[in-house]
Amino acid sequence: MYSVFLVEDEIVTREGIRNSIPWERTPYTLAGEAPDGEMALTVLQEVKPDILITDIKMPFMDGLTLSRIIKKDQPWIKIIILSGHDEFQYAKDAISIGIDEYLLKPVSSADMLTTLEKVTRQIEEEKERLTNIETLKMKISSSQEVIREKWICDLATGQLSSGDAIEAGRSLGIDLIANGYVVLIVDISSNSEKFADYAVVKSIISSLVMSREDVLLFSPSVEKQGLIFKNAGRDSADDRVYSLAQAIRFETERNSSCRVSIGIGAMVSHVGEIVSSYADADRAVRYMSLTGKNKIIGVSDIQWKRQENSRYLEEGPIAERLRFAAREEIDDIIDLYLDISGRKSLDAADPSFVLLVYNDLIEIITALVEEIGGDIQQTLPISLRQNIEHSLAASSVPFRGQLRTLIEMWILYRDDHMNSRHHSIIKKAKSYIAENYMSQDMSLNTVASFVNVSPNHFSTIFSQEAGETFIEYLTNTRIENAKKLLCTSAMKCADIAYEVGYGDPHYFSFIFKKNTGISPRDYRVTSVSKEPCSCP
Repeated sequence: MYSVFLVEDEIVTREGIRNSIPWERTPYTLAGEAPDGEMALTVLQEVKPDILITDIKMPFMDGLTLSRIIKKDQPWIKIIILSGHDEFQYAKDAISIGIDEYLLKPVSSADMLTTLEKVTRQIEEEKERLTNIETLKMKISSSQEVIREKWICDLATGQLSSGDAIEAGRSLGIDLIANGYVVLIVDISSNSEKFADYAVVKSIISSLVMSREDVLLFSPSVEKQGLIFKNAGRDSADDRVYSLAQAIRFETERNSSCRVSIGIGAMVSHVGEIVSSYADADRAVRYMSLTGKNKIIGVSDIQWKRQENSRYLEEGPIAERLRFAAREEIDDIIDLYLDISGRKSLDAADPSFVLLVYNDLIEIITALVEEIGGDIQQTLPISLRQNIEHSLAASSVPFRGQLRTLIEMWILYRDDHMNSRHHSIIKKAKSYIAENYMSQDMSLNTVASFVNVSPNHFSTIFSQEAGETFIEYLTNTRIENAKKLLCTSAMKCADIAYEVGYGDPHYFSFIFKKNTGISPRDYRVTSVSKEPCSCP
């Protein structure tokens, strides 16, 4: 199925397209509609349709402006422009933007279906090009591409000084100077783990950013794709970066069998700090090994931050392994400690060394607990932290077993406290929706503003935490409240539509049937009320 979104300010035209096409008998589904470009833009961030049908002249934001934004942020969307003006300038502007089809009003259902079929063929042809392995091999083998990728990878991983990086960039025709930089790391998961699968995803990502001068691509490994987002002003960086991350995940899932986890580093101001943003993004990716993959997580979203007044933790291999450890890795961590210490065995070691190891682990675990805002008193019993020498000597459990127990306690505590820091944000957002769903002005932007998070960032965390998109949640909330009114009142369906936040009763009936399988009229008849119904 191909999803279609309609933007048209004229109600008659909008209803004509909605009602004249037998959507259920076509390979298309009408994913939503809006009366102007400004309202559409908010919804399109969530819906991500395959095809956009938009009028060219509308209030607040016209179709050409909307199309320019969509072609940059969601370039896969095919755009069909509707116009009542057969003017050369409109057509010229549409061509310069990259509009796929241009139709003059009035448009018959037959013409619309013919045009939809035409852009559908374009979608399939592009998908085939993206997954053409021979083309990918040719691109990868390009010497210029190899030189460029190595330079960007060295830049991100700190192998170049700022001066050398800027100079090398100029020789490659890249202006590295910008207001800010953010690094994204895309970790690709493939069931087959074939090189071709990873190459396809990297091709998809490349196609999304190929016309953008503000994004640099590099491959830190076969299964990872890195991106450096530059010219990132602090006011817009968060929203633009999360918009790009959403597009990458959506297009990967749509065009391949792979899944991606995307880590986003902190924004930095200087070229020499790009390596820091890269390390942040890498940490966010590794964090997802604990919380579940196939997500988009920024370093600002995770709890691994040293709390104010917490003790300093010197980064080392033991601390880093413990931070992200799984239970099956405990023995490996103990062996790593022995290897670093030059010891072959722990149980045969002298008591003073065992005490040193135990104290070291308690120090590291205490600092890690403080990192996630926890309380060491709740993590380790006081008996394990006091009179340690006596406790170790008195225990019948071998030293190795006691160390394993200590690490297990940390892992159990960590996993129990890994609930997202966004729980309160989602709870606040849902409460706001429950109180204001009846407002026709309710949108992702208004709720994001209420919880003080950028729209695309909010969209990402809401769908990941709630298990459904913001639009799906809002629609379900409205439909459930409409059901209650249909069953418990004699209100007309048009009035119910207005009551639950829809300005168009016909569109309300369309959405209601799409979500429940029956019209509001039939729902009322088959439910409790026997009152006559006047639904559209």
